[in-house]
Amino acid sequence: MLDLASPVWGKLHGPYGLSDRVPALIEHIQDDYFSEEKEELYWELLYHQNTIYPCTYAAVPYLVEIALKTENPGILLDIFITCGIFEASSENTTQMGVPSEFLRDHTPLLDQETIREIYRDYRCAIQSLTEQTESILHLARMEEHNADKHYILAADAAFRGDKDIANMLLTFSEGDEYVTVCPTCDQSIYLWPDEEEEILFAYEDDPVAHGTAKRFSIIAKKPDMTNDSGLQKLYQRALEIGDKKLLAHLPYLAGELNCCSCETPIHVWTGLFP
Repeated sequence: MLDLASPVWGKLHGPYGLSDRVPALIEHIQDDYFSEEKEELYWELLYHQNTIYPCTYAAVPYLVEIALKTENPGILLDIFITCGIFEASSENTTQMGVPSEFLRDHTPLLDQETIREIYRDYRCAIQSLTEQTESILHLARMEEHNADKHYILAADAAFRGDKDIANMLLTFSEGDEYVTVCPTCDQSIYLWPDEEEEILFAYEDDPVAHGTAKRFSIIAKKPDMTNDSGLQKLYQRALEIGDKKLLAHLPYLAGELNCCSCETPIHVWTGLFP
């Protein structure tokens, strides 16, 4: 891991410039995890406006170290979800083998080998955290903690490489609205649950903005009978932790309907990832 006293921190970019404040905040949460400093570190410096930064890659190994050493399952759970959000937001590596965040909007202040070393440490940390998945799923099944199961499933999807699914779950984190897109006419179709929050219906217009919007039925399909391995795995995980709302919605997200605009038959699931 990058030493917290290393001058390299002063050359790593964050959302507000260079990230020389990050090491002090890491040291603070090592002793006092649930603090205002944690919120500042995570949601102002490491992740901002759905974006991670070079400093995020250097910080994550320290977060994972905290997770692996703690005896507090709440800390483990929080870091699992947080790093899952980071991983879901990470961009692809370039042909040079470095994350594109290091090349975004500016010329890197570091040499390629230092960047690669930071990235290798990040990937090793993510792998170590991924190995805690079964423990996390057990915590979710026991319902001993109040973390949203939706976020646990999003992190799990991100760690296994299904970033599109992870970001879909994070975008529609409340489970009270989804948006699919018709591949023929590019029409957005709004999916909302009924009053019991179990059956999803399709709307041509957002029913919140248009209270009288006409609703259309979706032909539900069994998620485990589809050919999409990511959907099958999500369904399996939702069963494992008992995410009742998502389990009610997945047959409709795996289902079919005719486009509200052009009447083309479409698969709801594929339209969630236009």
